[in-house]
Amino acid sequence: MQHELPFSTDLEVERNTLACPYLPDRVASLVYWLPHGGTRAKDLDRRLEAGQRRHGPLVYEPQCQGCQECISLRIPVESFQPSRSQRRVWTRGQKKIVARVGVPIRDQARLELINRHSGWRGWLENEENITEDFYEQVFVCSLFHSLEIAYYVDTVLVGIAICDRGEVGFSAVYTYYDPAYAELSIGTYSILYQLEYCRRVGLRYLYLGYYVAECPSLMYKANFGPHQRRLGGQWIDMGRDEKETRQ
Repeated sequence: MQHELPFSTDLEVERNTLACPYLPDRVASLVYWLPHGGTRAKDLDRRLEAGQRRHGPLVYEPQCQGCQECISLRIPVESFQPSRSQRRVWTRGQKKIVARVGVPIRDQARLELINRHSGWRGWLENEENITEDFYEQVFVCSLFHSLEIAYYVDTVLVGIAICDRGEVGFSAVYTYYDPAYAELSIGTYSILYQLEYCRRVGLRYLYLGYYVAECPSLMYKANFGPHQRRLGGQWIDMGRDEKETRQ
């Protein structure tokens, strides 16, 4: 991926080379910048439009040699049509889940929840938990207008979605949830809730981050449609995964 919009005043902070987290036997290269020249809502929109993502106070994008499998994916809010299975998730969740929108915070309940989720996913290396400082730096610290959607069943915190809000775009930065409530499909419900939130406040796009066609953990993004993928620097209209359409 190359910059196609003028971010030349950004300060490059880090260029990481690591084992690709999405595709086996590949090497990934992630470049991180400290944004300069604007952190307003419209500035976030420009970065999302260009395929960038936020990580704490930084923005990043993959620049991998010989690989362009990480494809930015967004949902045009007004044209989205839920599948039958997504409608079932929404109906079930509306009966049991209460969502509260606020600013991102760090507390013990959130740390315990994200570590349960990460352990269940197998994402914790050497059994090291996510620390308070890491959570603060990555999820709470932001130069843009960031929000937290907290999901509750009765009084129990069961999920968190960290999001960024622009003038026309809404970015799903990271979502985690309690695996004990897997029957509620909280990950899917969270995307549906964010789409409804975008409708209420008049935002045009929900950005779901990077989609990698051959990565099982990212395939769910293609189930939301119609959606758009950023290919060759242009946003191209797509449908949804055919398997999901039939459900």
